[in-house]
Amino acid sequence: MKKIIFLVILIIFSLITLYYYKPVTIDYLFGITRTLKQENGYQLDINNKRYDNCVFKSTESFDKKRKHNFLILYLRDLNIKSDFKIIVVNLDDKVVGYFCGSDKCYDKVFGTLFQSDMGSFYTPLEDDAKGPGFDTKLKMESKKIDFYIPSERNESLHIQLSKK
Repeated sequence: MKKIIFLVILIIFSLITLYYYKPVTIDYLFGITRTLKQENGYQLDINNKRYDNCVFKSTESFDKKRKHNFLILYLRDLNIKSDFKIIVVNLDDKVVGYFCGSDKCYDKVFGTLFQSDMGSFYTPLEDDAKGPGFDTKLKMESKKIDFYIPSERNESLHIQLSKK
């Protein structure tokens, strides 16, 4: 009996710790978060410096009725000077956007990116009304995606995605 009580207490403590450290993983258990797998078919370069394990693919929205084709760039763990840590590249509409919600809507755990239901929304960078009105100079070719995002120093960060 003591072992069962100890095990229950250990599980409850583990869940509380997990919620405190990585809250989006607990939301996954309740179905309001999904996992995005890493997209290994693209190589990411920012200002001619290569970064690995940052590109993820999203093909299904939360309402399950509509499909989309997004690349999610998870830049939070990188040492880059930009206010935009989650970049969304909508391959269907040819738009670059940023996630503008809470930091808790995205989190990376053991190489898997967790995205909450609110994390599936984005604002285009070129939108003057809701976004910063920044010209991304987006160019999409068959094997290359090239665009810019604003940095903290009123400069632009050059982002290149190349198919491997």
